[in-house]
Amino acid sequence: MDWNLILFITKWATIGLFYAVLLLLLFGVYREMSQNPHKVTPVKPVPNGRLRVISAGDDGHLRQGSVLDISADNRLGADKDNDILLRDSYVSRRHARLRWDRANWWVEDLNSKNGTMVDRHRCTPGVPYPLTVGSILSIGDMSFELIDQDTGYADGASKTGCLTTGGRHSPDLDWVLCPGRLFFG
Repeated sequence: MDWNLILFITKWATIGLFYAVLLLLLFGVYREMSQNPHKVTPVKPVPNGRLRVISAGDDGHLRQGSVLDISADNRLGADKDNDILLRDSYVSRRHARLRWDRANWWVEDLNSKNGTMVDRHRCTPGVPYPLTVGSILSIGDMSFELIDQDTGYADGASKTGCLTTGGRHSPDLDWVLCPGRLFFG
């Protein structure tokens, strides 16, 4: 028998076997995909969050009850380069960072002089602290409530919001009342 014929047959048999295995793999993948369609889970969109002003401190540009729209990443402070400009005398130039991580809101104190508080708990500078809908964020002499983006209310149904009698460093402050919570100043 001629060696050229044996090599010729072996070469074409190997190529045919390779394509047969490839065809079987493609057929198996097609069958699997058609039987179990891959369900795409939508990624949670970046919300257009909101902060309701509870106490505006000595910032004449904000009023109690007004609502600030926030994006996925916000810098808050007295410097004009911040995303949210706060003109209170107790607010540092770069006071805090508020961000959304596609699951939760987080606030981080940026080594401010007077600190940042969430629900009357002081945030450790440089350490992100979680915020939930209805949380009270205190920056300097100002207080804000994180509200639901769709309804505009802290609990998604309540229309009462928060009541206050002043600011943290103000002699007028006696208390801040939110549904289910009372904070003394």
